[in-house]
Amino acid sequence: MDITIKDVAMKAKVSIATVSRVLNQSKPVSQAIKQRVLEVVEELEYNPNPVARSLIMKESKLIGLLIPAIENTYISIFVGAIEEELFKNNYTTLLCNTKRDLDIELHYLKLLKEKYVDGVVLLTSSPKPQQIEFFENHAVPVIFASHTDTEGRFASINIDEFQAAYDATKFLLESGHRKIAFFGGPLAYYQIVQRLEGYKQALKEYGIEYDDKLFYEQDYDIESGYRSGMKLFNNDELPTAIFCVSDMVAIGAIRAAEDSGLRVPEDISVMGFDDIPIAGAYRPALTTVRQPVYELGVQAAQMLLRQIQDKENYVKEARIVPHEIIERGSCRKVTNNTQGGKL
Repeated sequence: MDITIKDVAMKAKVSIATVSRVLNQSKPVSQAIKQRVLEVVEELEYNPNPVARSLIMKESKLIGLLIPAIENTYISIFVGAIEEELFKNNYTTLLCNTKRDLDIELHYLKLLKEKYVDGVVLLTSSPKPQQIEFFENHAVPVIFASHTDTEGRFASINIDEFQAAYDATKFLLESGHRKIAFFGGPLAYYQIVQRLEGYKQALKEYGIEYDDKLFYEQDYDIESGYRSGMKLFNNDELPTAIFCVSDMVAIGAIRAAEDSGLRVPEDISVMGFDDIPIAGAYRPALTTVRQPVYELGVQAAQMLLRQIQDKENYVKEARIVPHEIIERGSCRKVTNNTQGGKL
């Protein structure tokens, strides 16, 4: 038989409201009564229903975290950071892996609402209309991570995608490269559009016309980088550098270069994006754009907690955190007589 709060109150000879005050620490009670109630709770092994508690307290201490793919190293670091920060503040994270499927994502959002979550962190590069509609119709605090909401509808945290891609491309241009391929992700993602625009702007400032044949639209994983690399290296005229949308794509590109008889960086330079832990351990170690992934997770959690604690006065900011170019061994400087060509 399940023990109820009524059983605790009867055994302790106090009211149900008093038991609730003791358990939730909502109002002060005398030390003697508090001690008596807690002893009965322990004796009866009473475990309050968390959903019922959330209805009473109007909080569940649960946070929904929606991610597109747990196997992505960038995402796993982000998840670890946000879970750690939330746990320090007595919140439990409900992790939802959507596999980039909108139907799965909407299912999870509805489920999280039914669980009375206190807030949601949505890791997405491009919010979809259905997501926006959900949060406009339901007063659930939310942070969009890895996205910049320039319209001010929701709080968001991200790097400057345009500037990061511009800086990465400029780094290669300043190293003497004039023909640079871009291994990007799906253009349906706002994130990719911004990085492509940054890449184009850097080329333009160096008087280089954008060539859409050097843009490869794939995904963020190793297999995508490998596929793009094998297609690129099958051409007669090759670039001297590749700018990749992620470190995983860069690793795939390096493997494709090796399988095509090319050396990195001697024959072709490869630049990554993210600076995940393997970036520095891989050989050659990746030159890359460092996103402060862990800090992104920590700050996303802190922003959400502030929003939960002060819903009425919270200012929905679009926070931008700094990126950094990390120079390692996968890129080299070139001279005019080493430009392009089948090697």
